Amino acid sequence: MGFSRRVGPPIVSAAVATLVLTNFAMVLLAERASHDGHLFGAIWPIALTSTVAVVMVMSFLFKSIVEMGAELERREAEAQHQALHDQLTGLANRALLEDRLGQALCRYRRSGESVALLMLDLDRFKQVNDTLGHNAGDDMVRQVAERLRGLLRDSDTVARIGGDEFAIIQARPRGEVDVRRLCERIIETVGEPYRLGEREARVGVSIGAVFAGPDMVTATDLLRKADITMYRAKAAGRHCFRIFTDAMDADVQRRDRIETILRAELAAGGGPELHFQPVIGGDGKVASVEGLMRWDQAVLGPIAPAEIVPVAEECGLIEQLGFNMVRRACALARRFPELSVSINLSPAQFRSGDFPEALRRLVAGEGVPCNQLELEVTEQLFIDHGGLCEPALHALREAGFRICLDDFGTGYSSLSCLRRFPVDTVKLDHSFVDIAARDQSVALIRAAVTLGHAMNMEVIAEGVSCEAEEQIALEAGCDGLQGHLYARAMPTDQLESWLADMRKARISDAA
Repeated sequence: MGFSRRVGPPIVSAAVATLVLTNFAMVLLAERASHDGHLFGAIWPIALTSTVAVVMVMSFLFKSIVEMGAELERREAEAQHQALHDQLTGLANRALLEDRLGQALCRYRRSGESVALLMLDLDRFKQVNDTLGHNAGDDMVRQVAERLRGLLRDSDTVARIGGDEFAIIQARPRGEVDVRRLCERIIETVGEPYRLGEREARVGVSIGAVFAGPDMVTATDLLRKADITMYRAKAAGRHCFRIFTDAMDADVQRRDRIETILRAELAAGGGPELHFQPVIGGDGKVASVEGLMRWDQAVLGPIAPAEIVPVAEECGLIEQLGFNMVRRACALARRFPELSVSINLSPAQFRSGDFPEALRRLVAGEGVPCNQLELEVTEQLFIDHGGLCEPALHALREAGFRICLDDFGTGYSSLSCLRRFPVDTVKLDHSFVDIAARDQSVALIRAAVTLGHAMNMEVIAEGVSCEAEEQIALEAGCDGLQGHLYARAMPTDQLESWLADMRKARISDAA
């Protein structure tokens, strides 16, 4: 046993010392008795006493050995349990999860025994911590752990691997139907209310599930793919589950390549460019242009902004990318000082507290007045970063920038955004014009325009693609029109030619 190596030597030393001292005493007495001729009579009392002493010492030492051994075994078992279990919930921790997952994969490779891994992440858990405190958050995590325990068989394993992250090894599932059934039960059970002191709270859960397969040879492979799938569930709206497909892995590999290439090209002064789409005023003249990101990458081909921006946000490149786009917008603004130039901002750019001042300094250094630039934001910015972005938007507006609310009408909080935040322009989502064109009614779009004008805002209709939609937007009173009916987004040199043609056409019409 482990304790014998630590306890054995001191005990043996004590016993040996006792015997040595006893023997030494007996030798002295024997020498003295030999002179007197009464050897036996002199020795036997000492021998008897020594024997009794040795037996008593050994009995005491034996009892100590047993007690110390039991205590050490208990402590070792406790230490091993703590090393393999989460202290807050008592669930398996990541180390034990990976060990059991490795064992399950060995059984899969040896006998084909199926195994599935579920990765779980609580939705809106941060809100519980922020509003009720971390003690309440810990209490909720414990309750979630108990609910998960109650849903599983003895052969399954549930682990806590992070603050609000859990993982489940489902042993021998009978195909996808078993995994789906378990995911549905978890979503239903975790979504029920929690009693936290005097308050009641709710959270959701996003789940990514993956089956062991021939290409997943290690626990790390399975964990990585389950994590990928879980984030797909979050992106799909949260409080739902997704099951891994090869397409998900291919998407992650593509995102990794985009990040690598984007980082290298930005460092070299390259990367995505801006193309510009004109906005036509009610008088038929070009009122402004919107800068739209375009990237025709040499290796990957054309990459849409919907791919570029999330990658840049996740890998910390959004600030560098955003300022690059502002420089390109400023270059166009210098060439056409009569035009207002708008550019889209990412909500992630507002995470930096000095963003408004950094943007003001950048634009001033480019030799462009701030009021020539219009900054377009979506209401998602207000939803995700309302408390942070409000002072930033006020600071940007005080510096002279104009603020535009893009895709107005696509979310539930558009009206509250207009009331709370400083906005100069609203861009009506194409759905307004599209609905009016189908129903032959301009009441909806006219109401939106009236609202904007009542709040001293310019109103622009986006996505105008035909003359019928143009007529509807004009009848509703829109101040500007933007869409493929007039021009697609184009590079700077092509825009210059297009603007020259527009001027010639107006001169010709006037003549």
